[in-house]
Amino acid sequence: MRQLNSVKYALLYLAWGVLFFATAVLGLVYPAAEGVLKAVLQALSVLFFLPPCLILVKAKAAGSAKHRAIIRNLSLASLIGTLVMLVVNLRSVGYSAATGKVLHIILTIISAPMICSSVYALSLFLWAALLMGSFGKSK
Repeated sequence: MRQLNSVKYALLYLAWGVLFFATAVLGLVYPAAEGVLKAVLQALSVLFFLPPCLILVKAKAAGSAKHRAIIRNLSLASLIGTLVMLVVNLRSVGYSAATGKVLHIILTIISAPMICSSVYALSLFLWAALLMGSFGKSK
């Protein structure tokens, strides 16, 4: 725990942002990866959830409601945004291919780790775990 206390929140948020950018770009570039690349993308998607988990652990130990609220709000935004974009994507079946492409790009950006790993259930579970971990009392 001592090593985690020396890590600054800004560094954890930066790592999380870099991982978000990487999963979004790789999800757009390799939408249907196979073999080793698929395994690497899945590992990267799971790694995406490490910085916010560390932020939560550090925030709970320090009693910081601000950082827990940030994780809570981002988790809620991702889960709700994913649901909305999935419904919008399904409703746009009869529209043009360009509309479908734009909506898919928006879904990929909102749901970066889910699209990158191509395993929605795991990413949804990890988002929900972050959301639930952000509640509760601090020490």
